[in-house]
Amino acid sequence: MKHFLLLIAGVLMIGFVSSCKEEGPHKEDIVKLTAVINSTPTIPKVTSSAQGTGVFEYNKNTMELKYNINYQNITPTAITINNPGPAWQAGPILFELAVNPTGNQIQGTKKLNTTEQAVLMAGTLYVNIVTKENIYGEIRGQIVPDTFGED
Repeated sequence: MKHFLLLIAGVLMIGFVSSCKEEGPHKEDIVKLTAVINSTPTIPKVTSSAQGTGVFEYNKNTMELKYNINYQNITPTAITINNPGPAWQAGPILFELAVNPTGNQIQGTKKLNTTEQAVLMAGTLYVNIVTKENIYGEIRGQIVPDTFGED
């Protein structure tokens, strides 16, 4: 009886292990990303009450990045995505998303190539919001995988 119970436990464990699947942004076709945009990570350092958020959705099949960027307390002259740029470095402009935008939100879609996809998935792209007073960026936010709702 003891051996029978061990056999059943072993079969159940194998079933449990084989039912687990690897998950994460590298495995999904649609990857959701976010950016918290403020003056804390700016290079050179800026102090600003402006802030914003970015919500992104990247489709690996079509290689399209949808973006929805909201901001407040700022009058941008440009909104860009820069690359590559860990939080402690400034990087060159990869995409110019808007020039002299009005309102407090921009939305759109950008087609990426395989190199751009790689740096997006690596988390090195960032949103940069430039003003007349701060030509290198008044507020900035790293684009990272959205972990909301994960355990």
